Amino acid sequence: MRDAKPSIPDRINRFGSNRQDVTDCMHLTNKGRNVLRGLKQRWGTGEMKRSLWNKEFAAGRWANLENTAGDVIYQYLLKYCKNGSLLDLGCGSGNTGCELSESAYHDYTGVDISDVAIEIARKRSNASGRERKNRYHHGDITTYTPDRTYDVILFRESIPYIPKMAIRHQLERYARYLKENGVFIIRWYHQAQGQALLSGAMSEYKVLEHRPEGGEPFIVVMQPCK
Repeated sequence: MRDAKPSIPDRINRFGSNRQDVTDCMHLTNKGRNVLRGLKQRWGTGEMKRSLWNKEFAAGRWANLENTAGDVIYQYLLKYCKNGSLLDLGCGSGNTGCELSESAYHDYTGVDISDVAIEIARKRSNASGRERKNRYHHGDITTYTPDRTYDVILFRESIPYIPKMAIRHQLERYARYLKENGVFIIRWYHQAQGQALLSGAMSEYKVLEHRPEGGEPFIVVMQPCK
């Protein structure tokens, strides 16, 4: 004798349960992928990080972020560049070098591990007529060595991709390439996360400005103590 068919309510409940199971499984899978992605970005080899970022930029994952002209970061860059030199570590597809007022800086250097992003940035820069002021380098910001000194060294959404235990060392290394009275400007979209990332390093620098607690994004302006 065959089993009786489940009632319609039972079938609906089972379907709903299965659908939730699928949703939960997809959520866990995506979460796992993001965790793995984060590990590669922080701890992977240079080639591994380059490949990951190239794939994402080539697929257009970050194309929706190529218009940030109204970002609060430009207020700080205008204030501290003072028609000087700007080093943008983790420049991505070139927002800063293409959106910051040309009168705010004398020369700009953008560095990114993705050569796909660098090519996009260079094309955008040339299209905006800034090829003489802007230059771009393909490189890992954890190993890149500047060839000059700068008035401002910017970490715009890039500091978290440095392992936390290495942030202090990287700041010390780059501090050697700040001009007298030069500053670091560090931005991260999440206030609490940014504070946590720099909690150990900020005490070793003179903090000139720190965007108020509770406000987004996290922005700090600081310079080496003399």
